[in-house]
Amino acid sequence: MSVQRTGGRVLLLDPGNRLLLIHERLEDGSTHWLTPGGGVEGHEHPRDAARREAMEETGIAIALAADAEPVLTTRRDWSWAGVDYDQVDHFFVARVPAGTQVTPRGLTAVEQQTLIETRWWSSAELHATDAVLLPLELADVLDRVLGAGA
Repeated sequence: MSVQRTGGRVLLLDPGNRLLLIHERLEDGSTHWLTPGGGVEGHEHPRDAARREAMEETGIAIALAADAEPVLTTRRDWSWAGVDYDQVDHFFVARVPAGTQVTPRGLTAVEQQTLIETRWWSSAELHATDAVLLPLELADVLDRVLGAGA
């Protein structure tokens, strides 16, 4: 049996259209890169979870309009500490000014254990990497978002 979970995530873009990703180590020692975000708490909307998680994981305060719609919704299965999760993630887009610093402000104990680094990625770098990206189609999603002028 899986725990059902809803997540809010954010595609954080700098003025050079680079995407901020978090590099995490999994329990089995493998790693992946993913956008800031996490699970909805209580009656929170996914966009509010994305905003809160961005602050906790990156220290970056983002603005998302009250009517902001996700640019992508995905479903993924994952496990941690013997618990299986069936998670639906809603991805929102936010822009940050040049020189924005990444300084996590509220990492959970698990996030402190799994965080390796953060990095800004260009679309070309995402397309060229052999690293595991979540979602797997992240490079194409970024291209679509940038093409839409978000």
